[in-house]
Amino acid sequence: EAIRPTYIDRDPESLKASLAADQYKLYKLIWDRFLACQMESAVYDTMSVEIEGRPRFSGNTVVNLRASGSKLIFKGFLALYEEGRDEEDEESSQLLPSIDNNEKLVLVGTDANQHFTEPPPRYTEATLVKALEEKGIGRPSTYAPTISTIINRGYVERNKKQLVPTELGRIVNQLMVSNFSDIVNIDFTAKMEESLDKVEEGSVEWKTLLKDFYGPFSETVKQAETISRVEMPVEESDVVCENCGRKMVIKSGRFGKFLACPGFPECKNTKPYLEEAGVKCPKCSGRVIYRKTKKNRKYLGCENYPRCDFMTWDMPSGKTCPKCSSFVTQKVKGSTIFYKCANPDCDYSEEQKKESRSRKKAEAGE
Repeated sequence: EAIRPTYIDRDPESLKASLAADQYKLYKLIWDRFLACQMESAVYDTMSVEIEGRPRFSGNTVVNLRASGSKLIFKGFLALYEEGRDEEDEESSQLLPSIDNNEKLVLVGTDANQHFTEPPPRYTEATLVKALEEKGIGRPSTYAPTISTIINRGYVERNKKQLVPTELGRIVNQLMVSNFSDIVNIDFTAKMEESLDKVEEGSVEWKTLLKDFYGPFSETVKQAETISRVEMPVEESDVVCENCGRKMVIKSGRFGKFLACPGFPECKNTKPYLEEAGVKCPKCSGRVIYRKTKKNRKYLGCENYPRCDFMTWDMPSGKTCPKCSSFVTQKVKGSTIFYKCANPDCDYSEEQKKESRSRKKAEAGE
């Protein structure tokens, strides 16, 4: 379940001239990761501080404050290979000042903010894999296919780094939980992984395991086959069907969203669904629309393709270019937002530090 370089002495730079750009990137990823796994672990200096705010006047409430942070003191494998971090990880790595036990602190000032309970953040691909590992679900070789499956089947959509459930995903989940509650749960999956390991070790007969599972499972499948078909909710569009005059609706199919006439089966008219980005093409002034690659990666393209070949991987920022008045795209890398004019003939670009969630809330007075 691993891909390793055949000869470690063939570093990526020595082969760069002989490889295509994508081949070089892939080889460098494999080579760096392999070398990193042979290196020492990174060492962090972690610190947790609890401060007791004693009241100045008797009868007032004692306020206890707590803060934690960490500092990287030895890079180890991170000197060579470092994966991207989520915003929560960046905020948790703040460095605290040096404080001694029982040291008396002087209150300099207070900043009163109101905070509300928030739902847990949505999974990213990285945090989903981490959760699967912690729950004992799947194996390293199944993580990537699992994520690809839920994206390709339209159960979730990528929104920046987050995986956001679709209406189809919610309905499928509801049906699975209602009809396969014994299977769609963390305990079953983890126990099945454990049982398969025992089969591999030879301590459990595979026929016995299969018999114990298949009997109840086949009965559950028979019951599920009697469920009536669930109709997906549809969204009405502004596009009028030229055949019958009805307003077409947006539906989801195997290859994504499309427009269909609600008069089916009398009217079978369908059209591609073009989701507009709300900006004009800097090359031909046509509408810029969202498109997807075969691997479900989102990008911007012109509606007049192939007559106009404009495309960009970066999403609109809502800003207008101060030089040529075209729209400006944005790309987030770590804690920095990179702005760039979408017009290929314009050189406008800008960088901006991303504000942390806590700072945004403080400024909003939450």
